Amino acid sequence: MLRVLIVEDNPADAQILQMALERAGVPLEIVVQEDGLKAIDYLTASTRRRCDLVLLDLNLPRFSGFEVLDRIRSSEGLESLPVVVLSGSADTGDVDRCYRAGANSYVCKPAHLVEILAVATQIVTYWSQCVKLPSGNPVVTPIDILS
Repeated sequence: MLRVLIVEDNPADAQILQMALERAGVPLEIVVQEDGLKAIDYLTASTRRRCDLVLLDLNLPRFSGFEVLDRIRSSEGLESLPVVVLSGSADTGDVDRCYRAGANSYVCKPAHLVEILAVATQIVTYWSQCVKLPSGNPVVTPIDILS
């Protein structure tokens, strides 16, 4: 089962993305966090089951998607966690910045529901069936990631 963390502050976008992922036909466990700080807290909570994939929006309250990505990549135990930036921005500066910071993929959010469904299916298929995910996610404490 692929465990996916969606980090998205727009409830409608999060709901559509979650629905699209569920329709992909792959067993999933999906968690949604609506801001960057909550996403970091979720990733570092020792009592929670860790995720296999993060779908990360850039424009988030409290910690931006850029900050979340930087914290993930600089934290022992999270540095190999696959992160797909899923953003409405097609700005080449944003794209380049995300790849330099260690994003595994950058996907521009489609505007239409049919396209969202297709992209979500492709993302889930790729990360659940085409690649071998890193094993053994050690527990990371909040102090490790926030320092």
